Amino acid sequence: MRSRVLVLLMIVTITLGLLAGCGGTAGTGTVPEPTKKAQEPTKAPEATAAPKPTAIPDSKTGSKSQFTEPEEFKALVEAGKLPELEKRLPAADDVMVEYMESTGNYGGELNFTFNGKSSQWYYGKITEEALFRFKTDGTVEPNVAKGYDVNDDATVYTIYLREGMKWSDGEPFTADDVIFFYYEMCVEETFGKSLWDCFKVTDPDGNDSIAKFEKVDDYTFTVTFEYSKPTFLENLAINGKWCFAPAHWYKEILPKFIGEEAANAKAKEMGYSDAVAMGKETGYYYWNVPGRPTLRPWVVFEDVEHNDCDGEYFVMRRNPYYWKVDEKGQQLPYINELRFLRVSDPQQTLLKILDGTVNIFAVSYTDYDVLTANMDKGGYEFVEWSSVSWADLVSQLHLNQTVKDLKKRELFQNPDFRQALSIAVDREEYAALISDGFADGRQAAPSKGAMGYSEEWATKWTEYNPEKAKELLESCGLVKGSDGYYDFKDGTDFVLNLQTFTDSGADSSAEILMKYYNDVGIQTTYKPVDRSVLDNMTTSNDHEAVLAPVSSATSVSIILRPDTLVPVRNYTPWYGAVGNWYASKGAEGVEPTGDLKKLCELYDELKGAMNAKEQEEIALKMLRLHEDNIWVIGYMESLPVLIAKDKNIRNFPENSIFCDEFRDFGIAHYQCLYFAQ
Repeated sequence: MRSRVLVLLMIVTITLGLLAGCGGTAGTGTVPEPTKKAQEPTKAPEATAAPKPTAIPDSKTGSKSQFTEPEEFKALVEAGKLPELEKRLPAADDVMVEYMESTGNYGGELNFTFNGKSSQWYYGKITEEALFRFKTDGTVEPNVAKGYDVNDDATVYTIYLREGMKWSDGEPFTADDVIFFYYEMCVEETFGKSLWDCFKVTDPDGNDSIAKFEKVDDYTFTVTFEYSKPTFLENLAINGKWCFAPAHWYKEILPKFIGEEAANAKAKEMGYSDAVAMGKETGYYYWNVPGRPTLRPWVVFEDVEHNDCDGEYFVMRRNPYYWKVDEKGQQLPYINELRFLRVSDPQQTLLKILDGTVNIFAVSYTDYDVLTANMDKGGYEFVEWSSVSWADLVSQLHLNQTVKDLKKRELFQNPDFRQALSIAVDREEYAALISDGFADGRQAAPSKGAMGYSEEWATKWTEYNPEKAKELLESCGLVKGSDGYYDFKDGTDFVLNLQTFTDSGADSSAEILMKYYNDVGIQTTYKPVDRSVLDNMTTSNDHEAVLAPVSSATSVSIILRPDTLVPVRNYTPWYGAVGNWYASKGAEGVEPTGDLKKLCELYDELKGAMNAKEQEEIALKMLRLHEDNIWVIGYMESLPVLIAKDKNIRNFPENSIFCDEFRDFGIAHYQCLYFAQ
């Protein structure tokens, strides 16, 4: 297995790249300093553009042979059911060329298991196309956009789109679709989400203002901020999947355009309760919706079999209007279909990997021996990607700091209680059992090489000391009852209710932790629920203690992606309703106190920071608050992500960083994968 030295080098590389990117570069390495308009401007990065398709004949010749397509599309063209390829692609100079290790051949299907709609982020990320995207060195490059210009103080971005590019239904994709999304869906919150910080800028006094989007022509638009926004492109690379929408499609369903009554009727027809639900499901989770036009390599079509993302079998099919080619001019993607088979148990997935049915999947280290023994039979090999998670997912415990039970809230906010839970567990034994000996015990803290790392933090509250844990519990006011478990002072039972989402992989972790907790007198329960249920519980502040949360404590850069570590919105379980309080500017949610409030205040300072050095200084202060408080408890280090991959698949990266900024597996660019013949 690959040395952990490589993992460390990858983390250092991406961290440095992102720190450079915090200046607003797009792969140029230039770091502009954010400035208020009236102050001395700093140099913004030079404009970049998508690479020219050098391996493809000069588009000025008008040759129709410069691009090629899959046989299935050729047949449809010949039958008059699909326009010719040149009419489906952008203008030849604007077609995006994907450069890859080897050019491939068409055919085959990628097979996965899934858990119905609760797996939507998995296939959502591997098919995602944003205006800009991260490269593996942490810099940003144009993607849906072909390039940009930015003024000297990074207040005005001019973004260029690809002429002739089309949605998956063949309709033109233009700047109108960007403007429509921003004002009709994002600002209006038609798709059920508040405006992201991506589209806001904070002045030195802490006041927010939102960006102004303006159309210049069909393939050009500007984004203007009142103050400098040097991280805008990086922010777009994370949230840019929501920076455009098919205006022609939405104008046929949204209340503003067809009226409330007609919109509700349309919603019912599409299977939604009302127009509000329709707006959210077709806007936020749009890749699930049959017939909803996208720019993705594979799409869900109407009037075809297996187009229900919550069914037993789900298929995404190649997009005939996909706008990327390889160096030979072959239209991507190579793979015909993505196929998802619903399973009810992780063991079913393991069996599908062992028999070679599933082509690519992250696997557990506890299954390493059985997977190794069956590699030849299953036809797969291992690939390891680095992780930037603060602790292994199944070992992360998030105590809701705003849990509705006020007695528990007081307890969870007490550092002594968190320390008691931390030292009540023998991490070495825990790690040996959970990881089959591959991992060591550890606290939830940044990885080596990452911003804020310290050995003191990584080992804080990690000594196994059950007797001291009991003393700490009693110092918190808990009283041992006749049944051997601790109660509240008033005699009522104290029960720690652990929650997670189904198939999170945390069952064994929960079983072991419950034993340790019970041994020190903490009565504990454990209940996995459907992921969508847990998401709703988190949003409504109905969760209590979440093990292996979907939004775990992890981040390459707290500057660019703070929401797992800072309560900027309702997202991560540990901070609970503080996220709602912050997002609503105090109108809703629960106001924080102490260091948690200070964390929010520091984030306000971070947003208004005047230069990259100041950003880093504030970010380190925020991380020190995490170190002081251990709001997230971790019991085991995060191992590299172990991936079982069909050995015949080509162009899958041998190493990368598995993180949300890179869209997890999305950085592998599945449109470039193919099966060797």
